[in-house]
Amino acid sequence: MGIFDIIKKVFTKDKKIVICGLDFAGKSTLVSFLENGTFIEHTPTMGKEQTSIVVKGLRVNIVDMGGQKDFRSLWLGEMEDAECVIFMVDASATHRFKEAKEELIKLSPLLEKKPLIILANKYDLKNVAQISEIMDALELSKFKSFEIIPISSKTGYGIVHAFSKIYFKLSGKKLVHKVAPKALTVFDQGGIPITTQEGTTTDLEILRGGLYAAISSFVKESFDSELNQLKLDGYVIILKRSPHLMGSIIIEENNSIDIAEAENRLGELLNHLENMCPELKDEELNNEKIDYLTQQFATNLFN
Repeated sequence: MGIFDIIKKVFTKDKKIVICGLDFAGKSTLVSFLENGTFIEHTPTMGKEQTSIVVKGLRVNIVDMGGQKDFRSLWLGEMEDAECVIFMVDASATHRFKEAKEELIKLSPLLEKKPLIILANKYDLKNVAQISEIMDALELSKFKSFEIIPISSKTGYGIVHAFSKIYFKLSGKKLVHKVAPKALTVFDQGGIPITTQEGTTTDLEILRGGLYAAISSFVKESFDSELNQLKLDGYVIILKRSPHLMGSIIIEENNSIDIAEAENRLGELLNHLENMCPELKDEELNNEKIDYLTQQFATNLFN
């Protein structure tokens, strides 16, 4: 189960989503991230690829359309029975905005009747266009309705937020997160904090004291301990290990919390960090890189 199994749970009927956009925009990488919860390198899609997600006997079909010129004629036909269209733009490839606009305009007659989500991808890079620049370059004001959302198919930045928007377009209902962390922290094997991400309503003094006390207890039990949950001063502290890192999520103790989902979210973050930081296998620790990747990925937890 990847981090985006939260997305899988929101579809109540069979759904078809079409993802199109120019080649190298990152469409297949996005679909892969949805399936695996981390980045996997992909070669360009030839024609189309379909991913089926089964949720309690229901099926969601995500159709990833090839972006090369030879395959763009297939887009309209595939969109006919789709319930939502995603158009992905490489926000760093400003030299291709005109080409992207021309392809999007070709789809405009059909998009009058379907929800359109523009995903501005590669927001993990420094030199990306602002959302307002992309809107102007693609002349999005010509479309009856649309949403444009910055994401990164590589780091996971903003993906759950984007699919929450898609869910709202499909159902008219807001997606409610069952896990609302007060804070999450990533530690090295010795229990030393590498980075901490805080929620908007965090009581820092209480949480920091509770957090470090819990981690101290956890470290005393050793890195290989099965201890994975502590309760302290009205908070539940979820602890998880990966081969080279540890993590904690602090959530307020109440009847609505979903401990299993919190554990899954934390495990997915650690798995992503292990995948994106192969140097960990050589016992090299790049704190700045881990901090950045955690910030990017945490957008899916604190939305």
